[in-house]
Amino acid sequence: MVQAQTRNTAIKWQQIFSLLALYASVIIGWIAYHRYQPALLETFDMKGFAPALTWGKAVILILTPPLAGYLGDKYRDRLGNRLRIVTLGVSFAAMIFMTVAFTLIVNPPQSFVLYALPVLVILWLFAMSLFTSPAISTIELFSPSAQLPITVAALTIVSDLLYSLEPVIVDIIDFLGGAATFAVGGVIVSISGYLLRKSSLHTMAGEQEVRPDEEKPKSKMGKIVFLGIGMGLFSGIIIEVFPNYLDILKSTIGISGQWISSLVLVLTAVFSIIISRWVSKKNIIKILLTGLLFAAISTVGVFTVSSHSVMLILLAAFAIFYAMVNVTSLPLALQNTSVKEKVFGVGVFFCGFEIPNSLIDVLMM
Repeated sequence: MVQAQTRNTAIKWQQIFSLLALYASVIIGWIAYHRYQPALLETFDMKGFAPALTWGKAVILILTPPLAGYLGDKYRDRLGNRLRIVTLGVSFAAMIFMTVAFTLIVNPPQSFVLYALPVLVILWLFAMSLFTSPAISTIELFSPSAQLPITVAALTIVSDLLYSLEPVIVDIIDFLGGAATFAVGGVIVSISGYLLRKSSLHTMAGEQEVRPDEEKPKSKMGKIVFLGIGMGLFSGIIIEVFPNYLDILKSTIGISGQWISSLVLVLTAVFSIIISRWVSKKNIIKILLTGLLFAAISTVGVFTVSSHSVMLILLAAFAIFYAMVNVTSLPLALQNTSVKEKVFGVGVFFCGFEIPNSLIDVLMM
């Protein structure tokens, strides 16, 4: 009995590491996309398509996660698990990666590129969005509810550290070149998707999902959207806005705004580990609201104070409170999703997450 209870409350780290590998490949894919989308359009003299692709990206990233979530739940009900939709999305994304790589290698006629390239980009965005939500939703299969902040902290660490290394990753991407980058991206996504599927099936009897606990909450999709928007707003600010704005600190500490943002993300990753240990079902809402409130206050301070020393202190404070939001938002979203709509709930969460991110992209266009 004690052994069964221990298994019931244990995190399945082998499966979590497989999920982290897939999540890492997604983030590297997004970094590659942001680096090469403008370059591709310039190479093929198609810069006029940039605004349309920005709007297309916004629409796809907002609408696809709930669609993927709905399909994930449908596959789970019909076939026993949600891995089919993850496999489908991973295969589709890898195929598009390879197609773009091949297109760059053969250098087709301009008339072909004019029609094919925008379609390939849109399909790639759709494919990446198609499997991300169902894949992330598997985290609740590998971690009891009480342990979710710890496993979500692991996702946060991977995300923040990779985005903090974006300047280095961009240099590697530039060294490899466009064709090699997309080919390697396809291979990485395929391998990480295969590893997640293989390790996940080990936890399922007859390929049927088994929950680590028996909690059966009702879905509150409005709250879930709000949670996604709250987290997405600060994510968009630190990744899209801070790097350029914080160049004003270069005269004070001698490094660019991009690297200052990277240091803030590293601090966020460190604080996520610490804070995740404090989070429980009783205080998760309190920690989230505290994080949202003071992350907002520190963000406003960064944009309004004139003292560079005070600005640095506010950035350190932002890292702490942003970490609070990171480790509590997704677990709270899962707590407010019914068992039958788990994947859809995660899709709705990422829909909310992408709303402020897409708005920031459009405003900065």
